[in-house]
Amino acid sequence: MTRRYLITGGTSGIGRAVAAYLSERGHRVLITGTSAATVGDALEAGVSELGAVADVTDPRSVATAFDTAAAIFGGLDGVFANAGIDGEGKAAQDLDPERYRQVMEVNAVGPLVVAQAAYRHLTRPGTLVINASVNAIRPEAGFADYNASKAAALALAKTLALEWSADGISVTSVCPGYFPSRMTSDWLSDPITSRVLLQHIPAGRFGQLDEIGALLEFLLGPQAPFLTGAAITIDGGRNI
Repeated sequence: MTRRYLITGGTSGIGRAVAAYLSERGHRVLITGTSAATVGDALEAGVSELGAVADVTDPRSVATAFDTAAAIFGGLDGVFANAGIDGEGKAAQDLDPERYRQVMEVNAVGPLVVAQAAYRHLTRPGTLVINASVNAIRPEAGFADYNASKAAALALAKTLALEWSADGISVTSVCPGYFPSRMTSDWLSDPITSRVLLQHIPAGRFGQLDEIGALLEFLLGPQAPFLTGAAITIDGGRNI
């Protein structure tokens, strides 16, 4: 059954992979990105049917993207609040407070802005999935800013599930480990760093993008409403 989705941060990494996976399976998808160039590149590559330039911290641009998707698709069945940025990769005592605020703004405030737009536009029953990261559950040293922002995203998803589930909106969070993306390329491409990371992953490997695409198709689909409130890890066991 064809469904209608909006994915933020859909021009690279996990968002792009999920959008492409869903599009290949016949679903209608609008992706957002922060620049016309990246959105245009993704559309040219066939990642999704539609695209919109939107900053997830800006309610106006997010509202415009949702209005476009709902008008052209005739409604929305699911939303993947995925857009996010990495932290500085420094010890906590060396973090720049202004950069910390920026990470929190995109990774914690952004999902709220997207969720509020989703609440206004989603059909009932509808689904919202927030990308929270396994770092929300098991923090990594050197990533205090990123860890804190993703823990906030996870708490937001659980709170929305408490408030919205009875209104017909299923809210879950997905907590990925290491997958190939622009954000992780520096870590995964370095032989020493990747070897250290793999020591903490029981499966002994990094994730494959099709795996998270398949998971999101299920979580966004009509079979998973009773999972509302769940935090789904997909990390090869790193959360243990």
